[in-house]
Amino acid sequence: MTTPTLAVLWHMHQPYYRNMLTGECIQPWVRLHGIHSYYDMLSLYEKYPDIGVDINFVPSLLRQLREYTEQGLSDKFFELSQVDAKELDQSQKMFILRNFFMANHERMIKPYPRYWKLFQQRGTSLQDVDLEHAIRYFSWKDYLDLQVFYNLVWFGFAAREEHPEIEQMLSNPASGHIFTEEDKKFVLKLQLDVLKKLMEKIHNHPKNIELTTTPYFHPITPLLIDTDIAKRCMPKVELPAKFTSHNFAQFQLQHGANYFEQTVGHKPEGMWPSEGSVCPEMIPLLEKTGIKWVAADEGILFLSGVAGKKADCLYKPYVAEYEGSKVTMVFRDRELSDLIGFSYGRMPTDMAVNDFLDRIKETAKSTTGDAPLITVLLDGENAWETYEESGKHFLTGFLEGIRKTKVKCATISQYLAEHPARHILKTIHSGSWINSNFHIWIGKPQKNQGWNYIKRVYDELAPKLNLILANPNRSDKELFALESFSAACGSDWFWWFDDDFSSEFKSDFDKIFRMHLKNTFSFLERDIPVFLFEPIYKYHETPHHQQGEVKPPGFIYPVLDGVNTSFFEWSNAVRLDIGRARGTMGQTDELIETIFFGFNDEAFFFRIDALKKDVTFSLKDSEEIILYLHDGASKYKVRLYFDGKRYQMKFVESPDEGYVNGTHTVEWSIKSVFEMGFKFSNLGYHPGEKITAILTVVRHGIEARHYSHITFTVPDETYERSMWSV
Repeated sequence: MTTPTLAVLWHMHQPYYRNMLTGECIQPWVRLHGIHSYYDMLSLYEKYPDIGVDINFVPSLLRQLREYTEQGLSDKFFELSQVDAKELDQSQKMFILRNFFMANHERMIKPYPRYWKLFQQRGTSLQDVDLEHAIRYFSWKDYLDLQVFYNLVWFGFAAREEHPEIEQMLSNPASGHIFTEEDKKFVLKLQLDVLKKLMEKIHNHPKNIELTTTPYFHPITPLLIDTDIAKRCMPKVELPAKFTSHNFAQFQLQHGANYFEQTVGHKPEGMWPSEGSVCPEMIPLLEKTGIKWVAADEGILFLSGVAGKKADCLYKPYVAEYEGSKVTMVFRDRELSDLIGFSYGRMPTDMAVNDFLDRIKETAKSTTGDAPLITVLLDGENAWETYEESGKHFLTGFLEGIRKTKVKCATISQYLAEHPARHILKTIHSGSWINSNFHIWIGKPQKNQGWNYIKRVYDELAPKLNLILANPNRSDKELFALESFSAACGSDWFWWFDDDFSSEFKSDFDKIFRMHLKNTFSFLERDIPVFLFEPIYKYHETPHHQQGEVKPPGFIYPVLDGVNTSFFEWSNAVRLDIGRARGTMGQTDELIETIFFGFNDEAFFFRIDALKKDVTFSLKDSEEIILYLHDGASKYKVRLYFDGKRYQMKFVESPDEGYVNGTHTVEWSIKSVFEMGFKFSNLGYHPGEKITAILTVVRHGIEARHYSHITFTVPDETYERSMWSV
């Protein structure tokens, strides 16, 4: 067997935030991730010319970077950072207190005493803060420090290495006022300088870095072709009225490839389709665009008629065919990719690096056939906020370690040039990298309403839009109309609709989605229809667990026998639908489908339903569920695990970590479901106290899933009467 090849692809992606009509931008993430992971990754691989890598840039991201560096455009956060701290008005102060702590608390705020003190002064839980009241307790010096800190901590390791002034400013041990207006001007100018250098690196990238792309505004292309394609992988889900547009699917692909070529200087050979979403009907569109290869998740491969062991099937390229058209496909190793994206950031760096290298070597040994290809593909930006020094030590440790193995790193195009695909896929499963379906983007009320908005706009404007699409001599306004409609079709807006993921910016994403659709009418000089002024995301309609504190509608009195005895037993509980995909990016390989939470005036209860309904609830030897409880004073940690013979559930006593003596009792049972209950009195909890519960799933000692905090207030006997009156 020849030496295995490791192909790593880092996906860099931001939706299009800017208003094409006004030039305004209300989100800072292109700029902040630009000085962070985008610049880090390109700078890092320049130092390893012998190690090939793919870095995938979405065209809408490249466009926004150029808007900062070539057009001098800005964003609301940057503009507010420029305001003299002494001149800030009330609304600007409230905006700063609300938004200028939007960074990883442990990695990006807590290490800096002054920043951390300001964070605690504001309140670490935004839902509990009255901003209008809070601004009175902050001086202009406090606001100045916040303006500087927020922009300073987002510099990644590469910029910090090149500009030691960043670390010098951050390492100031003073607990009082630190920065000046001149400091602020320096930081903001440096951000723009780093973004300009980033664009230079993109345009002049070395040969070991292959830049690849995605459809222009990151749409779920199969759903753009035809929303009914979702029925193939989600046959029981209620879908919106059918929307279909091959024309706009082709426009997103071709316009994206053209913009990539204009920005980077050459045509893209490879593509990571938005969210790894594929379907057979894409293949002719990809071939027409000139894309030579695409990547998808391993789940797509094994649902496309390929049978056999993972080691025999996954680690080689395939030719996918449809109606006479062809495209080469490679498939990501899900476990290796997800470990970087979701687990290693919570481990000691050396342990994480060694674990990953060991897994790569073991995978290489297990592969069969000639020239196996191990593809690791994941988000290249969000994960590093949880890593030490923005991932610097993990990434350098991995690259140094891979040099010592017999596994070589190459770009996917380099590999395919030497080892063209020989295996044919006659059928392609329609789905994404998350659970091999489109659940995150369609099939729930708000998501479906979003697609209905798109259909209503398209139905009204299609004759004009399709004429513009067919006209190569279209005007700028006409192009902006096409682009505005296309930007609304981006995946991110649907990602945040409904209850799949939580974000303080949900209403903003909804506004941006509808803004793009409104602008489609404005550029065509048509009246904006009334329905586009009606929000899709409504805060009061979201599930209880999205609103901070959980408030079940009434008491429950379940029998903890491990069986879902009747509907009424848990009918007053709050239900959290987990499915297979949650987290910053979403995650595969879920254990849990649903978590139920409820209480009465004596105890609180959890019920966990397994994802696989056809088997009883079970944990593998390497798995455990951990429940954390805290009330601000005392902390408890409870473990459920299988010891090889039977299940054990125990309180953990760990004084070093602050977990109190494990002598408390818990009632629990596992059969078809897992049920557990805790008496408030046994834990020392009293009515009116606020409790936070966190459920996690651990595999091989690594936290694989960390579920949203469930915060509730211990009820008294009057709770049900108060809920009834509401």
